[in-house]
Amino acid sequence: MTVSTYLPLAPIAGRLVRLHRRATKPIIRLGHMLVFFFRAVVAVPIALRQYRGEFLRLLSNITWGNGSLVVGGGTAGVALVLGMTVGALVGIEGYNFLDLLGLGPATGFVSSLINTRELAPLMVSLAFAMQGGCRFTAQLGSMRIAEEIDAMESIAIRPIPFLVTTRLIASVIAMIPLYAACLAVSYLTTQVVVGISSGGSTGSYLHYFSLMLAGKDIVYSLFKAVIFVWIASTIQCYYGFYASGGPEGVGVAAGHGMRASITVVIMVNMLLTMALWGADAGARFGG
Repeated sequence: MTVSTYLPLAPIAGRLVRLHRRATKPIIRLGHMLVFFFRAVVAVPIALRQYRGEFLRLLSNITWGNGSLVVGGGTAGVALVLGMTVGALVGIEGYNFLDLLGLGPATGFVSSLINTRELAPLMVSLAFAMQGGCRFTAQLGSMRIAEEIDAMESIAIRPIPFLVTTRLIASVIAMIPLYAACLAVSYLTTQVVVGISSGGSTGSYLHYFSLMLAGKDIVYSLFKAVIFVWIASTIQCYYGFYASGGPEGVGVAAGHGMRASITVVIMVNMLLTMALWGADAGARFGG
């Protein structure tokens, strides 16, 4: 004889409701984030027309900060350091591997492909996520906690165009020259490292470098960098704009924003690489 277990209907229903909420919470958050993205993009004309002064102030702050490289600094120094770092790594690893086959100068085509298509856009987006993006989350989170955003709405100032869209536009505008500088520094660093390692002339290196480098690749690379910076900045602004829980909540929002932006940027990088170079690699060794 077995004893049946009786479970009241209310606890079962409550458990199902909790499971449903847990399963649908990420979907609801994603939908809320997409609506935020759409509102930020639609508000671009409003931000340029009504809040141009705030946009110019943010542009200077994002690029240079207070002039310090590490604490409170802008994105320029970090982007250049990252460009030098990846250029040196490509030069060291590429030359060490290809020199085993007697093709050390062929590191030039590795630099023209890897630095252009993958590393430079990623480094610029990471620089913005680490410097400008975290600052966006902290600033907007502090304003949300202090109810400054609610006060803006009460005096008919649109918070998303004024606080979010201006930051996104400033990030993209500041990114373009910084990306060009980061890419040039990575090229130059790789060439210097290969020249020091091989001890020979740079003619063979530049031959392979120019053989694989195409203007279309640079345009595509710039397009990737713009998309990455826009996505990373928007995600981090989102987490700051809807921060809650006091000062601790601002720190939590900054951590969540950094993690989400880096993850999404890496995934989008894979998709864009497949879309831009998946069908046609754009590089040929022969005719």
